[in-house]
Amino acid sequence: MDAPTPRRRPVRKAVNALRDETYRAMLRLEGGRPDAAPLLCDALLTAWRGSGSVEEPEQFGEWLRKVTPVCLEMLYASTHGGYGKSASAHYSRPPNISKRKLLRENMEIKVAHLDHVRFSIQTRGHTIISDQPVEAAGNDTGMTPPELLLASLGSCAAFYAVQYLKIRKLAESGVEVTVHAEKLKQPSRIGNFLIQVACPVPLSEEQKQGMMRAVHQCLVHNTLLNPPEIAIQLTTESPTEAQVQR
Repeated sequence: MDAPTPRRRPVRKAVNALRDETYRAMLRLEGGRPDAAPLLCDALLTAWRGSGSVEEPEQFGEWLRKVTPVCLEMLYASTHGGYGKSASAHYSRPPNISKRKLLRENMEIKVAHLDHVRFSIQTRGHTIISDQPVEAAGNDTGMTPPELLLASLGSCAAFYAVQYLKIRKLAESGVEVTVHAEKLKQPSRIGNFLIQVACPVPLSEEQKQGMMRAVHQCLVHNTLLNPPEIAIQLTTESPTEAQVQR
């Protein structure tokens, strides 16, 4: 690891201050297994290697709180090398994660009206269509917005379930997730979510608990449990000369 230069002394201080907190979070994710120790080493090492992009070292503590879970999620999702090996193996061969990917925290999608009640949803070069059923004046060419919400929750839960099984070499595929929800009123909303995870292999009681803990780490699940602030901005086109003359 790089020597603690004056610029990086606040970095070392922040790492030491957050080490125990981060380790406890990883223990929860790993179900109390000893794998949490090398995970901690990997996540903090990856964060350390990206710390040069922090312009004010005094702000590193706040930055580390944000970026360490990102490191953990990337490393947790990777099956390369596994996490049962010693931490020294990871020090000699750190994950190839670019700073740009590591620090990308903001997400953005763009929605454009196509026709009737059909919309195009785009992000990072991907496009999906949202539509309404025929009985709701649509052509049923895509999922409705509420269905997309359930799809987001279900696919996120499935991701964490699959990674739990892969890392422990229990299964490579076969996980199925079903999400149920109800339409509620006053105000109109979706509620009473139920996530059903079908595992393709038998699990011990300890593994079942570990799987449940892993699924509970789902980003979308945590977002719904901790409602975010939502701001709405409106922009309008400036009227043309012809419109003004009307």
